[in-house]
Amino acid sequence: MRLIVWGLVIVALGYAAYSGMISIWSYISVATSVDEVFQKARTGGRPDVGELREMLLKTTNEGGVPLTERDVTVLEGERSIQVQIVWSVPVVVYKGEVVLAVPLSVKRTLEVAEGAPATTSPPRRLAPRR
Repeated sequence: MRLIVWGLVIVALGYAAYSGMISIWSYISVATSVDEVFQKARTGGRPDVGELREMLLKTTNEGGVPLTERDVTVLEGERSIQVQIVWSVPVVVYKGEVVLAVPLSVKRTLEVAEGAPATTSPPRRLAPRR
């Protein structure tokens, strides 16, 4: 009996370590993708927030983290563009329903140079589509 209990404890600890590594990998992948997109956006003038959002979704999905439009929020200000990505990594799934998940988020701000051409539209908030 004692052997079974210790076996279950070892399996649970192993699964917890695996879930933690998957969560860390997911966070690093999304953070790296956001930094890559920001690096590309800095090379030109002021980036369009719609294109920036699409680039973020494409890059993170190619990196192995499937995000939806609801997960990505882009806020445009006069001198900066702020991106916040919120998603979760499922840990325990029972009958197709997520019972336990690790919530993660990445928030970055892209400072736009004063000399960069402004967009034709006034500052706006791109809220997630529902």
